[in-house]
Amino acid sequence: MYRRTSFVLAGACLAVSMALLAGCGGMADREPDSVKYVNSKSDLVKTSKHQEFTERVLYLTDANGFVVPQMVGLPKTNAVTKQVLNYLVADGPVSNLLPNGFQATLPSGTEVKNVSTDQRGNATADFSKDLLDTPAASQRQAIQSIVWTLTQFQAVKSVTITVDGKAMEAWPSTKNVVGRGLTRADGINQVTGDVADVSGSEPLTVYYMAANKGKTYDVPVTVRGTVGSDRVTGLVNALIHEPAAGALISPMNPDIQLTEKPQIKNGTVYLHFNSAIYDNKKAKTINDQVVRSLVLTLTGDPAIQKVSIQVGHATKMTLESGKTLSGAVSRDWVDATGL
Repeated sequence: MYRRTSFVLAGACLAVSMALLAGCGGMADREPDSVKYVNSKSDLVKTSKHQEFTERVLYLTDANGFVVPQMVGLPKTNAVTKQVLNYLVADGPVSNLLPNGFQATLPSGTEVKNVSTDQRGNATADFSKDLLDTPAASQRQAIQSIVWTLTQFQAVKSVTITVDGKAMEAWPSTKNVVGRGLTRADGINQVTGDVADVSGSEPLTVYYMAANKGKTYDVPVTVRGTVGSDRVTGLVNALIHEPAAGALISPMNPDIQLTEKPQIKNGTVYLHFNSAIYDNKKAKTINDQVVRSLVLTLTGDPAIQKVSIQVGHATKMTLESGKTLSGAVSRDWVDATGL
């Protein structure tokens, strides 16, 4: 269902408001996952003149219960992995940074005792027993929040959660399995959709949009795609056709189609689309959010670092914001240009 026209997307900069503190440096270790912000920095400058900050991504829950990345400016520290987890705790330091409709994912009073990463890249995050107070309905979100927040750092490949030093194999209250060595491949915000044969499908994580009070933001969602089909084509088709029910929005016209099988060469994926990708066919312009969602979705695949878009014979095109799209673009480019 094509619902983007129901929302104002001018400039592709509408987003949930999140305070970005003054003096932020570059994003450490991994590019931001899907984050945009609109606040002025000036409000917080006066109280933080002598403190240096750096950009970090926190996975919080929105009003729909989705686990959503939001970028914040956090004080610089050498204990970055422990710090970001502390900012996931309700009534903790994140309280003054939460935008309307967003919540921290871990119970109030939860203590992050220690975070260590071994040579294989497995981070062990040890929490106090307060973590076990997570309500049954929020347990899946809590785990995803921890895993995706920690794996923004290049050194962290997987996550094992412990409570008072003991591996948390399952939630005591519900017996829901947690497991060890959790990764982004385990998915986020899983939606089964219309797939009848779950065992005959594979998980695909794509970036849709959601809206709150007229502002839109990116939501990573793991859907199911048919096993054996071209994975890139599956990702693009899943992005075009968001789940029929719920709050998820696709930025793409449902008539958009790939005209050739995507090819991946030296980390770049080449996509050939029909003219339906143009938001304005006469002017031949493409909506910024279409490009953003495509790049965020496809660069989530470890084999893809850049995305090249072609329509017919055209490889150079204009975005609705006036920016020029020419050649392959990375996730860094998308975030740096404010798409």
